[in-house]
This record gives sequence, C-alpha cells and structure tokens, in this order.
Amino acid sequence: MAAGSSQPPDPGADHTALGWTALGGPALGVLELASIARGARVADVAVKQAPSLLLMSRPVSGGAHLLMMRGEVAEVEESMKLAREVAAGALTDWLELPYLHDSLWPLIERGVAPLTDAPASTGWRDDPEAESVAIVETRTVCAGVHAADAAAKTAPVVVRDLRLAVGIAGKAYFSFTGALADVEAAADAARVIAADRLIELELIARPADEIRGRLFF
Repeated sequence: MAAGSSQPPDPGADHTALGWTALGGPALGVLELASIARGARVADVAVKQAPSLLLMSRPVSGGAHLLMMRGEVAEVEESMKLAREVAAGALTDWLELPYLHDSLWPLIERGVAPLTDAPASTGWRDDPEAESVAIVETRTVCAGVHAADAAAKTAPVVVRDLRLAVGIAGKAYFSFTGALADVEAAADAARVIAADRLIELELIARPADEIRGRLFF
C-alpha cells in the first residue's frame, strides 16, 4: 500500500516515478528464470492470483529473466508460491524476504539500471566512519540481495553499491563500508548466506584515497 494513502498502488502505474521506497509492504520476492518467455507467464500469474505489487519483470544479461515483487508478508508468500509452481524447471534461483532491510529498497531499484545510467559509488569519500570496505560478488541476483540484507542486519555498516544482472552476465555484486570490525562481521554474514553462490568476497581494510567513494568508475 502506498505510503500515506489508503488506496493500493496502481499495478499499471510507472513506479519509477515514485521510487520503490515509497511503495508499501516490507516483503520482497525475487525469481530468476532461464527462460524469458516463461518469465513473462510467471509475471502474469503472480499478479492475477495474488495482491503483491510487481516491481519488475524483464530480460537481463545472459538471456535470463528477472522478476521482483513487493507487498505484505502474506501477499508475497502467496504470489511467490504460485510463481514458483509456474516457473517449474525454468527457475534458477529464488528469494523471499519477509522484511528487507529498509536501506536496500532504493539500491535494488538502481541496481538494474544500465551501467552507464547508474550513479557512481559516492557519499563515503569523506565519511570518517567508512574506515573499511568489502565487495561481495555472487553468481545470482537472489544470492546478492540476500547477502546484502544479511550484512546490513548484522552490523552497523552502510551498503553503498548494489548491481544486479544487467551488464555483468547475470551476476550480482555489492559493497559496504564501516569500521573494520563491523565490516568483518557483516562480511562473515554475507559469506554464510551466499554459500556456494559466492564468487568472491574481498575486504579492503584501508582503501587508498584514489578509490575512496568510487570503487568503480
């Protein structure tokens, strides 16, 4: 339900104009499929059979299809159950988070923008609390989002970048900053969640001035 409104969001509206943070419901559902055609059918079933808001249904790098939905916990559970049934053998990964960390909603929205349109990692070049930075790279979008959520909930770190599938062969990566001990704790949590879907996790205890605030440029 839209913030400050008694009316549910219009499923046909351009939600990019509002920003996903403004759209209600704490739960996130993500599905990754190997088939673009099956992905379109799954999206149709998900919005017809349950009241979740479909945030995204689009082909991504590697010929895969990515769907994301948001809503109340029970709504997303219902939509995801039906979606997984229809996806069947085309489903390559899925994620259901009842309460996504609030800081990740705007990052997820930006995470699927073309690389040329995505904002650079800024805001921590002169942040005295950004002592260290970690970069986590995963094989799937679901693993990346879940690991970022775990990192943000484990320690007082700030997730700075989150890139999902587009332009990076369907993979995901994110970075986060904080005091060294906090970054280490958050990195451990991310590593556990990503498990065998983790490609690499690197921690830079004291980033060089040349890359502070702009790891990728």
